[in-house]
Amino acid sequence: MNLFEYKIQLIDPLFYAREAIGGAYTPPFLHATALNYAVAWAMGLSRPDQAYLISDEGGGKNRPRYEHSWIEPDFYFTPARLDGTVNYYTEVAKGDREALIQVSYGGAKLDLDFLSFDPALKEALKKNPTVKRTNKVTLKSPSEVLKAYRLFSLAPESVFSGFLFTAYENTKQFPILIRLGSFRGLAELRFKGPLKVKGMGGVQYCCHAVDPLVSPAMRGIPVPMLPYPVVDQPYVKVTWEIRRFGNPAFVAVPKAGGDMQRAAGRPPDEQKDETKEMKTPRKETVII
Repeated sequence: MNLFEYKIQLIDPLFYAREAIGGAYTPPFLHATALNYAVAWAMGLSRPDQAYLISDEGGGKNRPRYEHSWIEPDFYFTPARLDGTVNYYTEVAKGDREALIQVSYGGAKLDLDFLSFDPALKEALKKNPTVKRTNKVTLKSPSEVLKAYRLFSLAPESVFSGFLFTAYENTKQFPILIRLGSFRGLAELRFKGPLKVKGMGGVQYCCHAVDPLVSPAMRGIPVPMLPYPVVDQPYVKVTWEIRRFGNPAFVAVPKAGGDMQRAAGRPPDEQKDETKEMKTPRKETVII
């Protein structure tokens, strides 16, 4: 397994939902499920459990069809963290029926002209004798009259960083552009490496976020995300030691199982040495 560092720079605003009181905020992280599926989709890899099309097969939209974020045998992208401070791009979204005024909210009386966005509803309300006489509709719900919602997307040119484990010698197989988020915004994918791995790091705090189903963390900071939280500043058992800005840093080794688990569990230099030993034919000793 080879180790690369990757950067993702947003071209379009990035939005995916995390509900809050003041609106829907996009966390400053990219989940490994989103990244690995986005890269696989851009590479044209057909997957029965892909996340871009929703159907009733396999349980419908509310049942995940994957066990973890390591979906391809030849590569794995760790979750990505935003570099620098968060810069939000705010939009006001309309509610149901594509209108800011909702007839099911609030306790006020509205003129029927406010319902011009829905002619069928307007004509149906006119059959009510009270509405026909007063030309007003009474809203008895205790909620708000105005129904608008704010979406906080991450602004274009925001940059994320993470690590790539791959069986490939280089990154020519990977796409330059991928699509992310609820609105499939474009993002540019860049790589640096392969990185020099100093050796096994043992139990350490890592310099990146991890998927707890792929790299189990003994402690860390959970980040609420869909489909499940990632762990920032994780403390994991199996790591590789690298150098970042001249200082030691540690990368969590994925442990999702399969053949790649045995390969990813050792630094690249040790894997190459083992492969070389396996390919070197033994000299037979002939005793006369």
